Amino acid sequence: MKTDRILEIIIYLINHDRVPASRLAKRFHVSVRTIQRDIVSISSIGIPVYSEGGKYGGYSVLPTYKIKNSGINSGEQQMIIKALESLATSYTNDTLKALIEKYNAIIEKEGGQKVFWDFGVTKENSHVQKANRLLEQAVAERRHVIFDYRNADGEKSRPCVEPLAIHYKWYAWYLFAYSPQKKQYRTYKVARMQNLQITDTVSAIEHSDVEMLMKDSEQEYYRTCIRIEVRFDKENTELMAEYFPDCPPESLSEKTSRIFIDVPAKERLWKALLLSFGDKVKVIAPKEYKQELIETAENFLSNYDIQLS
Repeated sequence: MKTDRILEIIIYLINHDRVPASRLAKRFHVSVRTIQRDIVSISSIGIPVYSEGGKYGGYSVLPTYKIKNSGINSGEQQMIIKALESLATSYTNDTLKALIEKYNAIIEKEGGQKVFWDFGVTKENSHVQKANRLLEQAVAERRHVIFDYRNADGEKSRPCVEPLAIHYKWYAWYLFAYSPQKKQYRTYKVARMQNLQITDTVSAIEHSDVEMLMKDSEQEYYRTCIRIEVRFDKENTELMAEYFPDCPPESLSEKTSRIFIDVPAKERLWKALLLSFGDKVKVIAPKEYKQELIETAENFLSNYDIQLS
C-alpha cells in the first residue's frame, strides 16, 4: 500500500505545483506526518522534490524533471489526453482517473492546448454511474444481475441476465447481456434499470468474441429501423447537412429538397430532433410515423390549453 501511495504522490506532484501536505493527506487518506515521511522517501530515490513556505507554498517537483515519451508527438499526445478527459465527463471510473493522471505525467505539454472537447452535456447522472460500477464488477466476476426494467414502450419486467459489456452510444450507456431464460443476447439502457443487484450465480457459459456478438446484435436491431422521408426548403440545406451528414439531399424542385433517414423505431431521440426543427421540415412518410409526430405535438400543446385549429 505504501509503495502504491508513493507512486501516486509522485504522479500527482508531477502534474501539480506547490501542493500543501494537508491536501496530499486528504487526497490519500493519511496524516500530514505520513505525507512528510513519504516525501523524504521520494527524495531519497532521486525524485527532485522541493518545498516552498508561505500561504501559497507546498511541495513541487522540479520543472525540468519529465518522463519522456518519444513514440508519440505532441499533437497526438494532446489528442489522447483530451479524449481521455472527455470520456471522463460521461463516465466515472477510478481507473480512468488514475490513467489520466499517469498519462499527464508521461507527456510534455508543449505549445499549449489546441483542441478543447466538452461532453459534459452528455454526462449521465449518479444513478447511471453507480449502475455502471456494479455492472463492471459483475462482468469481471461473471456473475448474473437482476433488475427492474422499463422499455421504451413503458412495459415493465424483471430480467436476470449475464452482463457481458457496457457501451456508450446515442448519448447514453447500454448493457449488452445474455439472457439464459430467453437464450438470447439483449441490450438494455442503463438509465431504465432500477434496483440493480448482483446475484450469487456465476456463469459457466463460454461466449465467443463479445465485440462481434455486439455487432451482430446491433445489425439485428437496425433491421427494425424505419425509413423516414423529410422535405425542406433548399435554404435549409446546410442545416440538414449539419444534423444528417450521411443523408445526401435530393432535389425535388427549385425550392424543395428531401432526405431519407433510417432511424430506430423505438428511439424517442429522433422524434424530439425532428420536432425541434419546427416548420423548417415536413415529414412525408411513413404515414404512421408522421401521425405519431402530429399526436406528440398535439399532446404537448394540450398541456398549455392551446386551441388547435
